[in-house]
Amino acid sequence: MSKDENQLFQRELIFKEEFISLDHAFEVMADKLFKRGLTKENYLESIKEREKNYPTGIDLSVIEEGFPNVAIPHTESEYCNATKVILVKLQKEITVKNMMDSNSDLKVKYLFMILNKAGEEQANILASIMDFVTDKNNINSLERAQTIEELYNVVKNK
Repeated sequence: MSKDENQLFQRELIFKEEFISLDHAFEVMADKLFKRGLTKENYLESIKEREKNYPTGIDLSVIEEGFPNVAIPHTESEYCNATKVILVKLQKEITVKNMMDSNSDLKVKYLFMILNKAGEEQANILASIMDFVTDKNNINSLERAQTIEELYNVVKNK
C-alpha cells in the first residue's frame, strides 16, 4: 500500500481521460475502480441511476466567469469498498445535468467521483470538495496541471 492510502486523494486514482459522454465515463471508470477492488459489482448501474435522479454538475461560472465546471458523481456506500475521491481531468468536456436545475445541461471538465464505504462521511467529503472547487487558486492550479503528478500535487493535502 502507498503511504497516502488514508488520504482521500491518491496518485493512482487521478486520471486524464477523454470520454464521449458521462455514461461512457462511468463505464470506463467503473471498470478501472472495480479492477482495483474499490467498488462492488453493481456500482456502475448504481452510479448511473443516482446521477439520473440526482444530477451532480456544478456551475463554477458563479465563482469566476470562464471557470471550468465540475461534477461530483457518487452512489450509496453499499457499492463501495473504500473511501476515496477519484479525480478525472477530462481532455474534452462532457455534458452533465446541472445539480441546481436538472433541466439544464453543463459542460464539465473535471469529475470528482466519490467512493464512500462509510456512509456517514458523505457530507464531510462533499463539503471538502465544494471548498476545494470554489477556491479560485485551486481551479487555476488544476487548469495549469498537465501531468498526473502535477494534478496530484494540487489535491494531495485536501
